[in-house]
Amino acid sequence: MDNKAQFLEVVGRGDAAAAGAMIEADPDLAAPRGGHADDPVALAARAGHLDVLRLLLECGAQNEPEGDPREAPTALMAAAAAGQQDAVALLLEFGADPALRDREGRTAADHATEAGHADLARRLYTDAETERLIW
Repeated sequence: MDNKAQFLEVVGRGDAAAAGAMIEADPDLAAPRGGHADDPVALAARAGHLDVLRLLLECGAQNEPEGDPREAPTALMAAAAAGQQDAVALLLEFGADPALRDREGRTAADHATEAGHADLARRLYTDAETERLIW
């Protein structure tokens, strides 16, 4: 198993200590991957592994707040679809943009709605609308 695959396994388990040690040895492991299946931020967010997610965000695992919306769904969208309210809050704290849309034009709130997480969707719609008003 290569380092990248091993790192994703550690992130998937929610092992923040092991993830931190691996990042220290190879900082490129935390590089952003645009929400793809091998994106550690999206994986940690979807699984609700908050310690790992915070670690990744603090070490700059995302160059931009949410990457390129034309790519796979963002980490915020993945967390919203999984109903991970705390992960959504953490991503928003680190600058995730609830107004971004995926290739199908859906926001994180839309992903939450489609997955049956109405309360989370309402919060994200509010955040997205606030952001639109600011700009």
